[in-house]
Amino acid sequence: MVKTKITVSVEKPVVDNAKLALLKKGRTLSEYIEKSLRSLSTTEILVDLCSELNLDCGYINGEDVERNRPDLTGRMNSEKEVRKMRNERTSHLS
Repeated sequence: MVKTKITVSVEKPVVDNAKLALLKKGRTLSEYIEKSLRSLSTTEILVDLCSELNLDCGYINGEDVERNRPDLTGRMNSEKEVRKMRNERTSHLS
């Protein structure tokens, strides 16, 4: 990706404090500003949040939900499958 230089005017003490705080975190001011600009997009906010929380945040559409639902018609063990799925979800929430 091509980088673009920008010019902004910020009071020197603000920049100095920001650089010091970011240095302690091993980040640069440029990285922080780029991340902040990316967060202006809702999708980027969600992606960044998932990344910060170490979550696997795949987006699922309605068709995927329908396709992944168990077939509950006429199958003898379908109730057991649903119970197993519910137990797995409950264990993840605990």
